[in-house]
Amino acid sequence: MRIGIIGHFGGNEKFNDGQTVKTVAIYDALKRYGIEGIDKIDTYYIRRNPLRFLWQFMSGFFRDKKYIVLLSSNGRRVLFPILSFMSRFMNKDVYHYGIGGRLAREVSEKSSWKNYVSSFKSNWMESTELAERLQKLGVNNAIYLPNFKKLNIMTEAELCTEYQEPYKLCTFSRVMKEKGIEDAIDAVRAINAEYGKTVVKLDIYGPAEEAYLKHLQKVIAQDSACSYRGVVPANESVEALKDYYALLFPTHWRHEGIPGTIIDALSAGVPVIARRWQYCDEMITDGKTGLPYDFNEPALLKNRIEYAINHPKEIISMKKNCLTKAALYSEDYVMKKIAKELGIA
Repeated sequence: MRIGIIGHFGGNEKFNDGQTVKTVAIYDALKRYGIEGIDKIDTYYIRRNPLRFLWQFMSGFFRDKKYIVLLSSNGRRVLFPILSFMSRFMNKDVYHYGIGGRLAREVSEKSSWKNYVSSFKSNWMESTELAERLQKLGVNNAIYLPNFKKLNIMTEAELCTEYQEPYKLCTFSRVMKEKGIEDAIDAVRAINAEYGKTVVKLDIYGPAEEAYLKHLQKVIAQDSACSYRGVVPANESVEALKDYYALLFPTHWRHEGIPGTIIDALSAGVPVIARRWQYCDEMITDGKTGLPYDFNEPALLKNRIEYAINHPKEIISMKKNCLTKAALYSEDYVMKKIAKELGIA
């Protein structure tokens, strides 16, 4: 059996965004599962080299019976009509693995999209809420299938259980204003100013565009409490995060999907202080795996950090819960579900 994967592999470049990471992850996972006949159909080339994309697409068309597609909003707009036609009239099995958290809104706003996604074999949604919203819109083939990562989840024996000032916090996402990086910096500075000493430090990890990185370096210049630590390879995230007191996720995007950075933190046994984006409560349970705060009150980030540093026993008790939750986003757990969907279990 041959499978075509249509998604953003990134050509010969290195990308660290969620879409690319997830596309590469499903390809690698299927390889490890023993599937040899996999065609890469790289949406990276749609704009940069359309003829190459067309060649990949048509070559796969004559070989592949089953397709797994992972598309951004732009990719969905371009390819959904074609994939729907293939599913309806060309005897192709299309499994749409959702990217982000906007699909239900797009289906409700674009009448043709309900027909497109309903024609697929399945729509795999990372969020139970998103799957339920699609079902209420009449998309009866929407099912919950978690995001996943191939990570070595920490064991309880490996967890760090002793902390002292200054408490080490971090962000671990794309480094940009929209991810709330400067909100995190401002909160750390405000707390240290309030206490009159450095009680918290912030390490910032992740890829950044050159212009924003220059801006960030100016923002944190002369401030020993905040540092940019660069990009960590995907398979080294647990090792990089394991000794942190908490991970901060003050995103400005309410419609985040199921962010990989949260999976990284849970796998490292690190509780998350997060702005309550649309699907936050599916990943983070208040007082169990982290401390979420109201999306409409971003200033509460400072309060949640202060609560964390004043209640270390509670934070330490959350760490085991993080590991339990992380197992639900492991490659082994999710691949069993994917194999059953594809009929290769």
